[in-house]
Amino acid sequence: MLIRILFLFYYGSLGSLMPYLPVYYHSLGHGGQIIGMLGAVKPFTTFLVAPLWGAISDQTNNPFLILKVTFWVSLVGQLLVGVYHNHHYIMTMVFLTALFNAPVKSLLDSIAMDHIADRTLYGRLRLWGQMGFGLGSSAVGHLLTKSKHQSWSDELSFSASFDEMVAPFPVVLQTAIRFVSKCWRSLTGYKLCFLSYAALSVPTLFCINAFERLDRENTESKMKNETEEVAANNGDRNKKKEDTSVKHGLSLVFRNADAMLFFFLVLVVGISSGVVENFAYVRIREVGGTGTEMGISRLVSSMAGAPMFWFSGPLTTLLGVDRVLVISLLSYALRFVNYATMRNAYHGLPAEALRGVTFAAFWSSATIYAHKVSPPGLHATMLMLVNALYGGLGQSLGAIIGGALQHKLGTVQTFLYSAAVDFALVIVMVVYLGLRSESSFRNPTPIGEDST
Repeated sequence: MLIRILFLFYYGSLGSLMPYLPVYYHSLGHGGQIIGMLGAVKPFTTFLVAPLWGAISDQTNNPFLILKVTFWVSLVGQLLVGVYHNHHYIMTMVFLTALFNAPVKSLLDSIAMDHIADRTLYGRLRLWGQMGFGLGSSAVGHLLTKSKHQSWSDELSFSASFDEMVAPFPVVLQTAIRFVSKCWRSLTGYKLCFLSYAALSVPTLFCINAFERLDRENTESKMKNETEEVAANNGDRNKKKEDTSVKHGLSLVFRNADAMLFFFLVLVVGISSGVVENFAYVRIREVGGTGTEMGISRLVSSMAGAPMFWFSGPLTTLLGVDRVLVISLLSYALRFVNYATMRNAYHGLPAEALRGVTFAAFWSSATIYAHKVSPPGLHATMLMLVNALYGGLGQSLGAIIGGALQHKLGTVQTFLYSAAVDFALVIVMVVYLGLRSESSFRNPTPIGEDST
């Protein structure tokens, strides 16, 4: 139950803010190129620094300390993003936030996996995160329709009665009171997203502390058992032995044609995702959509993906990983066309439903394939590469490319060009798999010397 609550509130906090950030930037008057750059900062920073945070966590052997420090700092940084509107300031704060936020998701997943007896049930627990994201985004979308956006004013303007009230206090305290008053008055419009994000982060912190207590109790009980200590020492030696095979294993992966095509497709899906995630809601706003329509759209997306998380394993077995990859690319192309041709905010609901289904099916299939083809001892490394290429490099490139195209051609043409590229890749993929009937996409096996 604790894992479900953790996922529900953590992804609920993300859903209350992340889908609305591009629209918030757009409301400040920033163009597509700036929005694209802002959208690229976080995933690219994650791609660069996440492995470093993993090494720090392993060296300190205290993942909860790393998690709490990075969670708190990234929480404060994310809230500071909404204070000033200058794009240089926003970009700096987004970078600093991403720098500390990079390991949070992975560490939360690691905590969850360590407390699941049957790890094959992870997807059914992650389902609660999908629902939390949808509920958070839809609730905030409804709030946005009830509030008008009010910009943060750099000028201090207060009533005479207010000035009389604070006059007896010291000057420093008067300044602090005025600042707090400005913050409170500016909590309208898209600033409500930041407030909701902070409020939903509080239960997440309680869950992290609860898991830390459980982990401490388990560690103390294990330390009393001498056999467990011997097993731990053996585990350390085995780990060193495994580490020596990483370089050789990666060389086998990079010489395998199917594996390289697979990682290329993961990158392409990440790029497509980067374009969609940064400009889909900008497009909805262009056709007159408000916070309500945006919230409903995200709720439809999350609810459509929920069943797929539950049944993704059997579906992948039934269709095969190759077919799921082709369907994922095809669905992105259809989503781009849907967004480009929409004339009403609700016309994009089919694309939002496809989003939920596509992500759940793709992510599950990609994880299964990467795990099955991993050389001995490289399961974690292969999964890290999938995550880095999709959520890091892929989405950052998508944000940059999408931003440049949107700035030059507009949102509609950006989506149409993206659809054309994805359609072309679908054709290439179908031809490739048709020519190579023995491709590992159909029957994944561990990559070895004989498979290169």
